[in-house]
Amino acid sequence: GNRDHKTLGPTLDELVATVEHTLHEKKGNLLVPAFAVGRTQELLYWFEQLTAEGRLGELDVFVDSPMAAEVNAITARHFEVFDEAAKQLVARQRRDGSRVRLHHTRSVQDSMALNRVTGGAIIVAASGMCDGGRIRHHLRHHLPSPRTTVLICGYQAAGTLGRRLVDRAPVVHVLGDEVPVRAEVVTLGGFSAHADRTALLAWLGAFETPPATTCLVHGEADVAAEFARSIDARFGWKTLQPAIGDSIDLRAAATR
Repeated sequence: GNRDHKTLGPTLDELVATVEHTLHEKKGNLLVPAFAVGRTQELLYWFEQLTAEGRLGELDVFVDSPMAAEVNAITARHFEVFDEAAKQLVARQRRDGSRVRLHHTRSVQDSMALNRVTGGAIIVAASGMCDGGRIRHHLRHHLPSPRTTVLICGYQAAGTLGRRLVDRAPVVHVLGDEVPVRAEVVTLGGFSAHADRTALLAWLGAFETPPATTCLVHGEADVAAEFARSIDARFGWKTLQPAIGDSIDLRAAATR
């Protein structure tokens, strides 16, 4: 609500630069916290596209999430619902082969074995905000190394481990251990699945009859306050930011 997302082109440029810098210059591993449904598949699509275009070389990508592995299998069974660009990518992959070596680590033992990979790997693991899942084990193992890069490609809520990494905390607590953060942390702003300020205002502007009251009940308080000012500046609407325990009489609000 207080900013616009980076467009796709610069986001892909930054993704390519981050992969190249980590795998080939630092000779390290790229850790990507990602939700198992949606974000993981989107990343795999772009890794495939960017290698097919020659913007990235061959990649070793490890998807360390049993749920993501199942979703990938379901996705692969339903190419008929892909859009035209994705269908062309699949056709090219089937014709020419893939430059992405995709590995699914289903068992705990396979996941633990990734700790022996000292460089050259992209490890995509849940959860997206680093507060659960296998990514925490990889962070505990790899955060102390400056050769590691953590690629944040989604919103990190306040209070989460992912947010502390984005805020450049020098030390974090992971699985009961105090872990120094010497890894590089890169944030991509263009993969968000949420509407940004411009998109939200465009959606509100499509109302034929303006609402009597607009309640902002999602997001962090300072962001909601700034978005309320944007609504007032654009539309002059009344906004409310209800707090926990507040009550709103919808009948009264509708008549104001």
